[in-house]
Amino acid sequence: MKKTALILISHGRMAEETLKSAEMIVGNIDSAYAVSMDAKDGAEGLKKKIKEVMDEVKGYSNIIVMVDLIGGTPSNVATTELFKNEKVKLISGFNLGMVLEFATSYIDDAEELKDHLVEVGKSGIKDVFKEIAGIMKN
Repeated sequence: MKKTALILISHGRMAEETLKSAEMIVGNIDSAYAVSMDAKDGAEGLKKKIKEVMDEVKGYSNIIVMVDLIGGTPSNVATTELFKNEKVKLISGFNLGMVLEFATSYIDDAEELKDHLVEVGKSGIKDVFKEIAGIMKN
C-alpha cells in the first residue's frame, strides 16, 4: 500500500471521470479517491463529502488533494476544511497525466511527490502542432 493517498475534487464529474480514465490505463488505483460536487451539493454538501473521504484515508501517512480550479467552491471548501491538517498537500488544477504519474511513481516523500506532480501537470501541456513542427525541422 502506498503511504500517500490522492483525492481529486471537482465541479461536476471531472474528478470521478479523470480517475476512471486513469484506471482504464493502469488498472485500479486503490490509494486514489474522487469527490464530485453536484449542483445541488453547494458548499455544505461538498464539505460533508470531503469529511467522508477524509475518514476513508485516515490510515495514510500523507494525502495529496487536487482541486479542479483555484478559487472555485471545491478549492475554497478544501482549503477551509484541510488547511490545518498536516498530512495534506493541496494542488489546484489536475489532469490525467498527473493522476497516472501518481499511480506509477515510486516517490515516497509527499512533498517531493507533490512538487513532481505539479511539474508533470505543467510540462504535459503542449501545442502539439508546434511540437511536431519543431521535430520535423530537425
